[in-house]
Amino acid sequence: MTAPVMSRPVAVEARLSFEDFFESSARQVAAIVALTTGDAALAEDATQEAMTRAYAKWDRVSMLERPDLWVTRVAANLAIDAWRRRRREVGLTDASAHPEPRDEIRALWVRWAMERLTPEDRLLLILRHRDGLSVNEIGALMAKSPHTVTKYLKRARRRFRAVASEGDE
Repeated sequence: MTAPVMSRPVAVEARLSFEDFFESSARQVAAIVALTTGDAALAEDATQEAMTRAYAKWDRVSMLERPDLWVTRVAANLAIDAWRRRRREVGLTDASAHPEPRDEIRALWVRWAMERLTPEDRLLLILRHRDGLSVNEIGALMAKSPHTVTKYLKRARRRFRAVASEGDE
């Protein structure tokens, strides 16, 4: 029997055991973080650390309406912090060499543009447009007001369009 895929809120009434929660949520959290950072290994590490923290506070975390959002937020923050540390250590800049996208495959074009955004911008766009979360849900995940999320989403979309149009010239 395969593990269920997390798609919508985990009901508080169901009060999952941590093992069930881990089984149903870990892959989804790691996927979101991997898309955010562009680094699958970093995403797995951050997800494991976030799950460890959730386990340590499971009595409290399990009472949340969406414990999966809490874990996603923690994992994304850990991964983004690690990405920033690595960026400072290596001294990466926007002028870093990037592979050229293949024009004939739109998905690669989108991925190419997403790789050039900050992890925060990627996370916002992924949660809103790939995962279909509402502005309120994203706000809860990121501990920001819906107004702030709307403003950040607008900025992320503008940056995405600017990066994507660079290759059109």
